[in-house]
Amino acid sequence: MESGKLVCTLLTGVAIGAAIGVLFAPEKGEDLRNKLADLKSDYLNNLKDKITDFTGDLTGKNTPNTGAANQPV
Repeated sequence: MESGKLVCTLLTGVAIGAAIGVLFAPEKGEDLRNKLADLKSDYLNNLKDKITDFTGDLTGKNTPNTGAANQPV
């Protein structure tokens, strides 16, 4: 019977927590999801730009230097 009380108490706590979360939510869920989607796309675009800049820097630094390569060791 002790495990039955534990499950009941746990479910009651989850229900109370969910009710409090809904009551104190700063905005509607749809608005929050839209904001998060916008943030995600902004971060992904920023990351793509940084990767493009980084790979451009790498390709610019890998220009052949034939003068030093032809020197005897």
